[in-house]
Amino acid sequence: MANTFSDAIIVAGPGSLRKLTEEAAEWLLSQRRIRWSSAGKMPVASGSVWFGELKRKSEAIFFKYESGWKARAWPDKAFTQADGTKAEFWNLEAVLNGPLTDVWISEGELDAMAFVESGLRQDQVLAAPAAPFGKPAKDAEEERRREEDPNLLAYINEALARGLGKAKRFIWCGDQDDAGLRLRAAAARRLGQGKFYFVEWPEGCKDGNDFLRSDGPEALHDRLTNGFLAWPITGLYRMDSIPEQAPLTLWKTGFELWDNRVHLAPGTMSVATGHPGMGKTLLWTQIFFQILHQYNVTACIASFETRAKPHLQRILRTLFTGLLVPGAPEVRAADQWINDHYLFLLHPDRRPEIGWLLDQGEAAVVRHGIKILQVDPWNRLEDSKGERETETEYVRRCLRELYNFAVDLNVHVQVIAHPAKMEGHRRGQPPELEDIASSKHWDNMVDQGFVVHRPKLYDEEGNRETYAEVYHKKTRFDELGYATRLGLDFNLDHGRFYSCRLRNVRRQKKAGDNGGDDD
Repeated sequence: MANTFSDAIIVAGPGSLRKLTEEAAEWLLSQRRIRWSSAGKMPVASGSVWFGELKRKSEAIFFKYESGWKARAWPDKAFTQADGTKAEFWNLEAVLNGPLTDVWISEGELDAMAFVESGLRQDQVLAAPAAPFGKPAKDAEEERRREEDPNLLAYINEALARGLGKAKRFIWCGDQDDAGLRLRAAAARRLGQGKFYFVEWPEGCKDGNDFLRSDGPEALHDRLTNGFLAWPITGLYRMDSIPEQAPLTLWKTGFELWDNRVHLAPGTMSVATGHPGMGKTLLWTQIFFQILHQYNVTACIASFETRAKPHLQRILRTLFTGLLVPGAPEVRAADQWINDHYLFLLHPDRRPEIGWLLDQGEAAVVRHGIKILQVDPWNRLEDSKGERETETEYVRRCLRELYNFAVDLNVHVQVIAHPAKMEGHRRGQPPELEDIASSKHWDNMVDQGFVVHRPKLYDEEGNRETYAEVYHKKTRFDELGYATRLGLDFNLDHGRFYSCRLRNVRRQKKAGDNGGDDD
């Protein structure tokens, strides 16, 4: 099936394609307030095509792209596109041949047509693919994969290379939902923040066509030409010039009694500490397993003390199967799930340093879409201090780089770090975040801080005590919970922690009772 268009008439394509029909023009005017005189200036046509969503053919408006076409059914809402149609700007050829002064960018073709209806020139209007681009996602999982696709904005780079970069200003007028806000922020980085401006739609209005229908063409033209804001780059803003930020995506930990008291989120950074032998690695392995299992995300574990094979593998098999010694069928199912949801960082010379860690972590994000990066423990990273850099300055620099990694790539970064040795009356007490070796920055530079502590390691008869406590010492954002203390009990038969009520347990005071094998 050919996908060719002429300037005036569609000469071949799906079914019988032709100029915009009177019926289609009437629908545009009655439902979208776009007149034929405006729509006819853009690369559009009428025709009919099969829509999978509707399970039938329907009349449609076709939008011409260099690589094919997209179609929007009417009067019922549905979308389809020609095989091979790429994510690209709509109406790019006209803009590249235009004045390249101000370029208004909508999110969707009908919004771009609304801009022309308001009085903008057709050679100053682009439509970007929706976020994510292409056919509507079948479910939330497909939408998540599209948003994380590293090629999502490749069309912007291609357009800039073809001459779009000569434009004096870009005025972004996209959708005001969460995905649209993320797309806007990413587009600002690609198009150049110095040239980037944006339009905010009033509350209750999602996009430009909504505004046209509610307020009319004159009001839309005024907002497009006089109501845009400069993308902030100076670090000093008025409140109304700060772009809306996409909200945190909150993860529950999988412990029922922790709900509303502790959440984790991509785009943030946490640290967990505790004396050796307290179960830090075991607990956080379970927490991240529960998050991966519940939200179907992927983690990258830089495990420098606990071997991925056989130790973490054995723990994960037990968590997946619920069996301490699973059989062969259960092991096969567990291993397949582990392979699908985990990556492990293993330095070839067992001498990892911060630069290598970040490089490998970025590759894991780009290639595999990871949402969690865990470093366990911090002291196994090779020291890469500068010649005149103090230990405190080095820790601050590393934490800043890890924090920027978390925010820029929308990944939750966690570091497990050992506290310094505690003597005197504090021996055996749970440590504070500022007790972590080397720097107080472990307390003031992270979004969340956790302490894992076991008041008693064994009872009076030498039997293992399984009760543990987690202190949520710090949270920077209210959405992540609040400072609290939580109880856990480790079930030896199931090989996992269960949340429980806090207990009044007297700690052991004998020398060495706060020690033990590394967890």
